[in-house]
Amino acid sequence: MRNIFINNYRRGNRQFRLLDNAMGDYLLHHQQPAIGNYAENGLRVKDVHMAIYNLPPIFKQPFLLYFEGYKYYEIAVILNEPLGTVKSRIHFARKMLKSRLARY
Repeated sequence: MRNIFINNYRRGNRQFRLLDNAMGDYLLHHQQPAIGNYAENGLRVKDVHMAIYNLPPIFKQPFLLYFEGYKYYEIAVILNEPLGTVKSRIHFARKMLKSRLARY
């Protein structure tokens, strides 16, 4: 009984922290940003789009499908590639994007 109580107590605390954090994030993201941030955000989105556009086609196609919400195995079927190949291409696409966007 004691362990069940402790587990439930910890689970309850974790849920409240997640909800508090989610609400804090909601409030943080839904505040009106300053005018200067609009231009900065537009530039960042433009940079992301350009970085994705400049990916080699072998990495871009699986990455875009994954970004649209397809699962790894669905992408493997669509592209007629082995599952491991799809996973590694998405991994390397993310890695390339990360390095290219770190420059900005």
